[in-house]
Amino acid sequence: MTVLLVIMTFAAFVLLDLLLARRGERREAPAHVLQVPMPAPAEPVWVAGFQLPEDRHYHPGHTWARLLDDDTVAVGMDDFAGRLVGGAERVALPAVGTWLRQGETGFGVGLDGRDARFVSPVEGEVVAVNESLRSEPRLATNDPYGRGWFVKLRVGDVARDLRNLLSGSLARRFMEDAREGLDLRLMALSGSVLQDGGEPVADFARHLPDAEWRRLVSDFLLT
Repeated sequence: MTVLLVIMTFAAFVLLDLLLARRGERREAPAHVLQVPMPAPAEPVWVAGFQLPEDRHYHPGHTWARLLDDDTVAVGMDDFAGRLVGGAERVALPAVGTWLRQGETGFGVGLDGRDARFVSPVEGEVVAVNESLRSEPRLATNDPYGRGWFVKLRVGDVARDLRNLLSGSLARRFMEDAREGLDLRLMALSGSVLQDGGEPVADFARHLPDAEWRRLVSDFLLT
């Protein structure tokens, strides 16, 4: 009988210790953030020479929002913005807990002394930032729809914010218009930014004078 009581007492202590350990883990790391992984990127869709996945909503400032659950949204730049910026060697990310408003600047990238700021496509609290960008900033421009996302936001009114963005045929028309506007602007500049046939060179941003690059970034990114 004594042995049975000892065994039962030991088992009770082990169970209690396990429960306390799990409770401590929940306090140390907010479950809401950790349990919302980035889904795999959708199959690429090309519009006017730029990738435009159909599983997200686009802001006219060339950022996107992708719904992860009922109130959590991932945010990044689109392919057009990545080409316009021309690469990234550093990033500027908000702190977790920061409140971003729809249409206001919240993050940015920089390259060769040039810095571009981006507007948030939705309004909400930053619940996670992409720490991978700190060591690999070029992910933001080289893989803008996948590993290059900027932040995750907890949004108060997802339906309202998404109604203010572009998707489907409206997003495709928006990208076509952006490409047409970019081509017209580049045609007025040095021929070094255009290939034969009028196509922009792959790294056209590097061939632009600083002043003209900043004007293009400001006009297209709405900053």
